[in-house]
Amino acid sequence: MNYRAVIDEILATALKVTLEKEQLAAIFKKSGINLDADMRVTVIRGDHKAALVALMQNLSELAVVKISAKQVIRRAGLTL
Repeated sequence: MNYRAVIDEILATALKVTLEKEQLAAIFKKSGINLDADMRVTVIRGDHKAALVALMQNLSELAVVKISAKQVIRRAGLTL
């Protein structure tokens, strides 16, 4: 599984576990991942792995989302 697919899956999972959509969008943007109005990934600035690492660091603000994101990463067989 590639990093873009993992980021997409993290977003899909995050939207199911949190109601804080504005905060979630801000975290993704701070991580270099732009979302459109429908909460879909449009652009990942720079290296996708670096964006995923930054996203995981920034998700500390939403603990339940970070936990689910770690599960997605484990299922994908990635190590960061």
